[in-house]
Amino acid sequence: MSLANSSRTETAETRKLDLPILCEIVGPIPYGRVIHTLYDPDSQYSSLMINIAAGHLKTGGDLLYLSSSAPTVEIRQQFNDLGVNIAEYEARDTAVLFDVYSGLMGVKSSEKYQYTAVNLNERSITIGQSAPQWPPGTLVFVESFSSLAGDQDKVFAKFSRKVMGVWRAQGTVMILGLPVDMHTPEFYQEMKLASDGVFELKLKEHHGEVINTIRARTMKGQSSDTRWKQILFDSRMKATLRLLD
Repeated sequence: MSLANSSRTETAETRKLDLPILCEIVGPIPYGRVIHTLYDPDSQYSSLMINIAAGHLKTGGDLLYLSSSAPTVEIRQQFNDLGVNIAEYEARDTAVLFDVYSGLMGVKSSEKYQYTAVNLNERSITIGQSAPQWPPGTLVFVESFSSLAGDQDKVFAKFSRKVMGVWRAQGTVMILGLPVDMHTPEFYQEMKLASDGVFELKLKEHHGEVINTIRARTMKGQSSDTRWKQILFDSRMKATLRLLD
């Protein structure tokens, strides 16, 4: 697969992604940025990410989505519920749904692109070889970056910096999910230092109910709204934001 011959013409003014949901918090995101999302594992984090990815595809963007939260058939259905037949984008090589879930569960995957249990050094080489296939402005989602780490925090921190450097140089926008309370405090601190922005997604008790919330903790080089906002989902799991009262 190669997307290097994309016909999209970019200028200095347009080399930003105006991503749904996130643009309401930090505005357009310049190419070559790495954002970490720290999230509660039992939140609706993956549903929010699919909302952002679906909106990006609708605007003609390229997408690499590494899914670890559910079987790919369920992920595709969630895209369909939001009005995006991701299989059509996959057929045109403008989207790749990469199956990490099956590998983590130890079951056989029928997907063209799937996780294999190789060591971090081999995985780093593979990532370095695949990055140039994607044009600048590609949105790269890794639902759970931690799913690639195992219990190797120190080694994974070095691996992560290399991965982020490769994709940043390619001009993509990377959004990497990190579940809270899974790694050492030192690992989280190193990831924050290596990133261009950090979002937090938490479950909060609000007026007697548990709600999903999001805020920007930081976004280097641009202003952002750091107030907590509630994430609301309708019957199709389409997401909107509302400022907490």
